[in-house]
Amino acid sequence: MGGYAIEVEGLVKRFGRVYALRGLSFRVPRGETYGLLGPNGAGKTTTIRAIAGALRPTRGRVSVLGLDPSREPLRVKALVGVVPELPSLFPELTVRENLLFIARVYGIPSGEAERRMRELLEFMGLEAVASRRYGQLSKGLKRRADIAAALLHDPEVVLLDEPTGGLDVVAASRLRERLAALRRSGKTILLSTHNIGEAAELSDRLLVIYRGAKLVEGTPSMLRRALSARRITVYYRAGGSEVEASRLEEALQEALASYDPSGLRVAPGSVSVTVKRALDALWAIRETLESLGLKVEDVEVLPPSWEDVLLHHIEEAEEGGRTCRCGVGGSSAW
Repeated sequence: MGGYAIEVEGLVKRFGRVYALRGLSFRVPRGETYGLLGPNGAGKTTTIRAIAGALRPTRGRVSVLGLDPSREPLRVKALVGVVPELPSLFPELTVRENLLFIARVYGIPSGEAERRMRELLEFMGLEAVASRRYGQLSKGLKRRADIAAALLHDPEVVLLDEPTGGLDVVAASRLRERLAALRRSGKTILLSTHNIGEAAELSDRLLVIYRGAKLVEGTPSMLRRALSARRITVYYRAGGSEVEASRLEEALQEALASYDPSGLRVAPGSVSVTVKRALDALWAIRETLESLGLKVEDVEVLPPSWEDVLLHHIEEAEEGGRTCRCGVGGSSAW
């Protein structure tokens, strides 16, 4: 294994006739936070379960700190903390009682268990709710308690499946702060999510998977640079008579056809689109607006959003016959 905490090679998982994973391969160095990205159904949870030893692959190899989860599941569980997508603790027990129960399962001495529990309750901001039943907590607090439970045995590797899924904006923001602190502590973290912005904020490297296969891999900055398109927003006002939105959209689609447009949005007073060759496209938009009697008032050009990056790579994959672009370790066809 060398410096790798997680190594996945040619991972295939089939459920009946359905392939959840199709030859997936990647490596996560020790101490790195690695973002596993993809839309719902891409195979993220299946990958997490295979690494945790919760399911046996159809083909391929998984190694966690040099151990095979399929052959040595108990040893792997002692080294890995797993935070599943759904709430996982006993609803009738308090947060404190849940943590003490888990400490007994892992054979942690009572004095050590109390010390770790106090540290984790403070770290996750749970001191005020430690005596409340887990089932009575909000989604955000349950998520924090799940993470505290996964960290109680001081694992070297932490697997997080959709950590902020279903949370409101405030709860998700607070939880991301806790995850950032966990990242700084030096744990090896595998973060599975469909939120590419969140993963880019928290991760050292990202892997996008689609339909169970590797799509693209690299650092957040590499993935963003790989998409040369820019998001353009042009603000306008009516110079004379109003123009129907459908007519304006049709005219813009025709004018921008050679600039590979995506995500065209026409709203009252503004037009936004992601295009390549931004300056040329801006000129085409201006000419189109003026030909319809509309006056340009302001222009905004931004780098692609993370959603633009993800959709770009998925759209490329759906065209077929592509090879994944890998920031490390070359490329592989799928």
